[in-house]
Formats: sequence, structure tokens, C-alpha cells
Amino acid sequence: MANQPTQPFINYDGAIRAALDWLGERKVHLEEAYESRLGGFGMRTADGSAGYRIEFDDRSKAHINVWSGHEKGPHFTFPGNAAAVRAKWRQLFLWDPNLKRRTAD
Repeated sequence: MANQPTQPFINYDGAIRAALDWLGERKVHLEEAYESRLGGFGMRTADGSAGYRIEFDDRSKAHINVWSGHEKGPHFTFPGNAAAVRAKWRQLFLWDPNLKRRTAD
């Protein structure tokens, strides 16, 4: 996988606004919250063809991924560690780390 371009922001609010603007420019209408099989939570269209995902990994740190069809957008990065990203998941998606992870369909 090629490295995605990165757009750094000073906080989560700036990153999510930029991510939503990127999706808005592509006329994406987000319809459902979801848990990614690869880790992270986000919002996507009903058919899963476009959306965003908030996640943390060692390479990109705290960031938001966006996609629309086959187009992958930049990583919108923001300050924070893995614990801060998990806190954001709990705040936005009512995620409980003590619940058993869902099984893949």
C-alpha cells in the first residue's frame, strides 16, 4: 500500500471538519456508524462505499481516514495517543472496551 498524504491539525475538531469537508466535496451523505474490522470506528454510507474512520496506529498515530469509492483521501492527523483515540470512540460511538468484539460476517 502506498503511503497516504498526511494533513496535520492542532486538534481533533480541525481534523474532523477537514475530513467532513473532503467527503462533502464528493457529495457523500453519511448514514450509519460502524466498527471497522481493521480497528477503529467511523461513519459511512449505507452501502459502505464512502465514509471516515477514526483510528490510531504506530505509523500515523491519531488520525482520520476518508474514502469515497476507490479514492482514498489523506490521513487527517491530530494530537493524541491510543488512549485518547479510545476515549473519542467512547464519546462518539458509545464504545465499551469491555464488550466482546463483534464477529466478522
